[in-house]
Amino acid sequence: MAHDILTPDFSIWPITRQLRSARVEGDMVITTWSDGAESRFNAWWLIDSSPMPEHINRDTREPTLDLSTLPDDFRAEAAAVDNSGTLIVTWSDGVTPSHYHPGWLAAHDVDSGNFTGDDRPAPRHWDTSILNAPPSFDGTAILEDDDVLEAWLDAVATWGLGRLRGVSTDPGTVQRVAERIGTSRVTNFGLVFDVRSKIDPDSNAYTALELTPHVDLPTREYQPGLQILHCLENTAAGGMAVMVDGFRLADAVAEEDPAAFAILSERPFNFANRARTTDYRWRSPVIVRETDPAAGRYREVRIAGFLRGPMAAPADEMAEAYQALRRIFVLSRDPRFQLRYVYRPGDLVLFDNRRLLHGRAAFDPTAGGRWLQGIYLERDELYSRLRVLRRQSRQRATEAAE
Repeated sequence: MAHDILTPDFSIWPITRQLRSARVEGDMVITTWSDGAESRFNAWWLIDSSPMPEHINRDTREPTLDLSTLPDDFRAEAAAVDNSGTLIVTWSDGVTPSHYHPGWLAAHDVDSGNFTGDDRPAPRHWDTSILNAPPSFDGTAILEDDDVLEAWLDAVATWGLGRLRGVSTDPGTVQRVAERIGTSRVTNFGLVFDVRSKIDPDSNAYTALELTPHVDLPTREYQPGLQILHCLENTAAGGMAVMVDGFRLADAVAEEDPAAFAILSERPFNFANRARTTDYRWRSPVIVRETDPAAGRYREVRIAGFLRGPMAAPADEMAEAYQALRRIFVLSRDPRFQLRYVYRPGDLVLFDNRRLLHGRAAFDPTAGGRWLQGIYLERDELYSRLRVLRRQSRQRATEAAE
């Protein structure tokens, strides 16, 4: 049966339409589907994706075929569909024929426009007219419940943030939750860091001061992709949390002030995190655009008023650069973009640190305690975990249907 054919990955590919016939035309294999539609598959693309044991490692699904060993005139000699609906391509130069699963082929049909190679959920930019509270989920069983985990991660991939409620307030729980997603990132603040007012702080976050909306560590070549903040205690007066969608801010600047958008997305600005024992600095535009349209409009934003370094620009260009910078700072304080909420003990928020700005109002540390624990991960961990969770869901559905 076609569903028993090896594919170039570990995923489950439902057969949504059947293959009827196939032929070779030049450097293309043309397939005809049960609905009458035709698809074109380049011969080099097909051999590069060949799932045969001679062409990939069965255990890792990584290619073992070295394309450089094939001659320049390598080609598909024949193509056919067998009784199980599997595409079989015969190659020149005695290369082992390749068998292709119809569900996998349909999902990877470039001509259909559905396959880009980027399967991440499309980000939805928001302001408070669209989102007025963090997407929230029951966190009481997050360490065991894969369905809640998948829904939570999907919300973060889409909206940039997701909140769990009712998570255990035991110190260190944030690390256990992070391990449900993937590998954490250690920084100079440690693996798990405590966000609370302390003596001799090495960041404004460790004071009771107001923190204007910002991303963390834009001072690094590669700023952390994700951050988790877990509330263990909050009896202090003040300290309301703020979240802002940096991608929506970028949209607003582009719409309202194109000249400022050009400066913020083209000119490198200096970022610095100066401490007694560390000194991190980086240069980057404030708005970093994606080079691949399939991935969305923006890759990241680097907005952090208290992590700026001295601007390095010709003196006669500084005025317009500062005005552009002020423009996005002013917008980040605009109530139409600020999602505000109070951390309750047991609340745990995961957010995209390269997209979402977070901050807080000042609080009074003498009138109660406020203790959050945080940890960083990378975006890659979220997307990897989502793919595996979805693969497992498809596997369960396939087994239930058999």
